[in-house]
Order: sequence, then C-alpha cells, then structure tokens
Amino acid sequence: YLHVTGRNDWRSVLSPENRSFFYPAADVSFIASDAIPFLKDSQVIESLKIRAGVSKVGNVNLGTTSNFGAYSLLPTFGSGAGYPYGGIPGATLSNRIVSNNINPEITLTYEGGIDVSLLKSRLIGSITYYQTNTTDQTVPVDVSTATGFSSYLTNTGEVSNKGLETSLRVVPYRNEANGLEISVGGNYTYNKNKVLSITGDGGQLGLAGTTTLGVYAVEGEAFPLLKGTDYVRDDQGRIIVDRITGFPNVSTGQVILGNTEPKHRVGLDASVVFKGFRLAGLFEYRGGFITSQNSGSFDFSGAGIRTTYFNRERFVVPNSSYLDPVTNTYVENTNITTRTGGVDFWTNGPTNTGVATNYAYSAAFWKLRELSLAYDVPQSALGNLKYIKGARISIQGRNLFIWTPKTNIYTDPEYSANGTDNNGIGITSLGQTPPARVYGATLSLTF
Repeated sequence: YLHVTGRNDWRSVLSPENRSFFYPAADVSFIASDAIPFLKDSQVIESLKIRAGVSKVGNVNLGTTSNFGAYSLLPTFGSGAGYPYGGIPGATLSNRIVSNNINPEITLTYEGGIDVSLLKSRLIGSITYYQTNTTDQTVPVDVSTATGFSSYLTNTGEVSNKGLETSLRVVPYRNEANGLEISVGGNYTYNKNKVLSITGDGGQLGLAGTTTLGVYAVEGEAFPLLKGTDYVRDDQGRIIVDRITGFPNVSTGQVILGNTEPKHRVGLDASVVFKGFRLAGLFEYRGGFITSQNSGSFDFSGAGIRTTYFNRERFVVPNSSYLDPVTNTYVENTNITTRTGGVDFWTNGPTNTGVATNYAYSAAFWKLRELSLAYDVPQSALGNLKYIKGARISIQGRNLFIWTPKTNIYTDPEYSANGTDNNGIGITSLGQTPPARVYGATLSLTF
C-alpha cells in the first residue's frame, strides 16, 4: 500500500515572504501475512506488517504571549504591576520582542517499523525506528536588559532526534465462558537528541536561569542542557578545600550538568476483566536525565535538609583534597574540617548556596500513574429506564505513588519547568505548585 499527501498552509501572521509553506508526506506498507502463502496459512501469525514513511510537517510557533507574529514590531502594553492604584491606571511594555522575519518550523521525519499479531491477538507487538530533524525552531531566548527587553522570539537552528519505540501486549488468560480476561502490556521508548546547529552567540543560547544555573541550547550537545557552577576541583575530580579553613570555593564559569529530557521511558499496564468489573493499573518509568532545585534560600534560612547532614557541626567535606605545601600536590583530605558547620558554611554562596552541583540530581522515577476500578451496570439492573442503554460507574486515582533515587530529596521531577514558555524545563523553583494526588469518580450513561 502507498499513501501520499500534500498540504500547503498560508499564515497571515508571518511576513509575506514566509507565510506560505508546503509539506508533503508518503508512507508505504507491506502486509506480509496476506501476501506470503505460508504466513497466510499460519495458525500462529495472525498479522505481520512492515511499514516505512517519510513526512514533512510545518508549524508556526509564536509562543503564548504573541498573537501577531511578524506584525508584533512593537510589544504590546499590559497592565502594570500594582495598577490601577487609587483609581489611576498604569501600563507597561511587554518584556519580549519578536523577530519580524520568523520562519515556520519544519520537521522532517523518517521512520520504519514492524507490527505483528500472534495467536488470535493474544500477543501483539510493534517496533519502530525514527529520525527527525527540525529546522528553524522558534525559541524565546534571553537578551541583555540593556536592550529594554529580556526575551527575544526568533528562529534558532536545527535539532535532531533519533530513537526507538517498542510495545508488547499479552493476554495470558481469557475465558469466554465466564468473561474473565487478564491483559498485560508494556512499552519502551529511547530517544537521543542533539543540537546540530544554532544561530548566534558562539553556538549557545540561554533559555532560562541565573548566573549560577541555567538551561541552554548548545551546538553539538543534547537539548535542553543544564549547566551550572561547581566547586574548584583537582585533576581527580576532588573538591579542593582551604588547608586552614576547610572551606571549598566555587569555580568561575559553568560546567555541563546533564540533559533535562529523559532518554528512557517505560510504561507497564495490567488489567483484569470479570463479570462487568474492570481493574486496571499503569506504572511509568523515566530515566537518563537530571533536574535541579533552585532552593538555596532554604539552606540560607537553615530550613533546608542539607543543613542538617552533619548536625550543623564541623565536618570533613566529602571527596575533598588540599594542596600540600611540602610536595605542592593535592592530597586526600581526611582530617581538615570546616571552620564551622553552621551559618558560615550553609548560607555562604561560594561554599554552598552558589554551587549549582549541590542542587542537581537524577530525575529518574517510577510512578504509579493511575489505578482504576470500573463496573458496567447490567441492563437488567436499569429496570424500566428505557432511554438509558448503558451505564458505567468508575473510581480512579492518579499520581498515586512515586519512587525516586536517594539523591532526590526534593520533589517529583515532573514538576520541573521554569522560564518563558517552559523552555527552562529542568529547574524547579520554590514558586511552583507542589505535586498532588488526584482522586475521582465517574458515572457514564449511554442513551
């Protein structure tokens, strides 16, 4: 089978030379179980399909604060903070400026895969390999406030994504006589992305953050990339402390902390159906990425759990070294303690709160995403309600439990987004809404 499509869009919010863009797509599939005789007659293989496709997709992404695109030559006015005051109105310019020559984002995707169904749909699986390249990504980037603005919406470069998607569903038990069926399924996704090219500023764009911690798009690296300050270290990676005070010091510049998007995603689900009841659960795993907690103010006030690690007493900085004045080499520190383990250490920027690596940690987690119980009310129980053809009652809970590495002493990594239009994902701030469990009940009627 061959399927070909083409589409042309005209977007008036773009400049005249950019507002028209065409994107085609084509896919081909071969159903081997219908075309090959021994597969067609197989009692095991119910369906076997091989497929491949290529597609081009256009998208105009102007963010959430601009409705006029290339015609936003001047930012709009909005109500100023604290106004109206005493009946006096006030207005202020938006802090974002928009490029007057924005192009649509274009994504070119290649993919191929296999779908298979065995044993009368008791075993269903698929595997897909994909590669996408997105050009002219529209991203709000930080600019110097000396310009009068703090954000600039523009096209930035090209990003590549490559990955694998797999799924498998098994029905280990099915009894048509009493309606009992047990189903188990799973899926796995691996994604590797890379910034192939980027416009301006030495191949790096700052998306969100501060001088100590930020999210960036960096040419040749994964996206988004978290960078931050670290301690001054020796050639073996040990933290260098002062031989007299035992205090470490923060380095100049920033180091790469890691990617803030998961490389690995796993989903596991199971369901049991019996006599109108359906019990189902869904687990999810995400891994291969990091996040950070912008909570130095907790340590500054003494409310952070890190300040209690050594009972606020003097301690030897873990994995540290000092410069031996005799040999002029760095040696392992086993006995030089910090001058203090209290306020002078934990509230101090160079020794603690200004060091981003203190607040970066693995964002991996297992989560019980959803648990539900539903009951299909039999028609006989509806009595004379002739206008109601069916009814279902269900209860469910979402975001019920989470398991994280010991290094995560803060919160659910999913609640990690900061910066304009969420381009700063990977930084959790104190101003964010904390995660919550959600419980609900539903009554569905069919008329």
